[in-house]
Amino acid sequence: MRSAAAIEERLLVPAYASRWSSLTVAAHRMLAFPLQLRGPVRRRTVEESAEREVTLLEIGRPKLTEPLCARLFGELPPAESETSRSLSDPAEAAGAADLVVAEVHRWVAPRFRRAGWFIVPDQVRWQGELSALPPPVPSHSLKDDLRKVRSQGYTLEQATSAGDWEEFAATMVAPQANARFGRDAWIPSPYLWRQFAERGQLHFVVRDGVRVGGVCLLRSGDTVWLPLSGVRHGDPALLRAGVSVAAYALAFEWAKRHGCERVDMGRTSPFLHDGVQQYKRKWGLDPVPDPLAHLMAVWVGSDAARLAFAREPVLIEREAGLWLYAGGKV
Repeated sequence: MRSAAAIEERLLVPAYASRWSSLTVAAHRMLAFPLQLRGPVRRRTVEESAEREVTLLEIGRPKLTEPLCARLFGELPPAESETSRSLSDPAEAAGAADLVVAEVHRWVAPRFRRAGWFIVPDQVRWQGELSALPPPVPSHSLKDDLRKVRSQGYTLEQATSAGDWEEFAATMVAPQANARFGRDAWIPSPYLWRQFAERGQLHFVVRDGVRVGGVCLLRSGDTVWLPLSGVRHGDPALLRAGVSVAAYALAFEWAKRHGCERVDMGRTSPFLHDGVQQYKRKWGLDPVPDPLAHLMAVWVGSDAARLAFAREPVLIEREAGLWLYAGGKV
């Protein structure tokens, strides 16, 4: 699985910030297809209460299906393994449990959708028109954040050397990611750092002559992608002082001055209550399907499963784009 992750990481820049995007996405789907024809099966019984149990059936890689089930039902009990099943036949698994979660290839997903399943991506992207960012009528929270930025006198300074990238990686990106996400923190590989340095630009957020944060930008046509930002040493005091907000606000201003029209602010989980997703919504960004996202087909077979989604609404992929599913009819 590590080799698959390494391959996917090499596709990020070509897929999101190059004129070869469509070819890169097609290559990703061709490479994934043979690996998503059959999958291992795991069955669990979750005790929702003293009177009610919920049966879960997962088909495919645990690293994809388990996070979704855990988000819905909390800590999961040990699973019982069953015979592997096809990942292309919706009739084979539908109705086999209160909730069935099956890893599916994007080419197969429409077949499941037509059979009454709904499609959950493991990630969604957040984009927006720069002319509308920040929103003309910001929320109280964002208004307060922007006020902090103005009062602190932050400026943007473009990096000029390889040492600047090393400073950004070691003192800003890694510390903040580890502080926020712990074991789940994503740190780019050395290969990906080289890609960012060769294809992108690095800007530091400066206050009183001191670099307190930074943001990486990659431009493709009229769109600018912000894959990484960071605060020096992940310092909570700097976060409270609005350094992260300054990185976004100043990057938006830079992009507008240089003729960009849209911004891509990267990924979040598909769950509505995800804190990072709520932060991106606050800026006025919109969720869009991620062409490199992995997909799960979900069969909801009982009221208990529907109630789980009512507690944890999730963005699902439909033919017309993303929709919010909160336990009702799809």
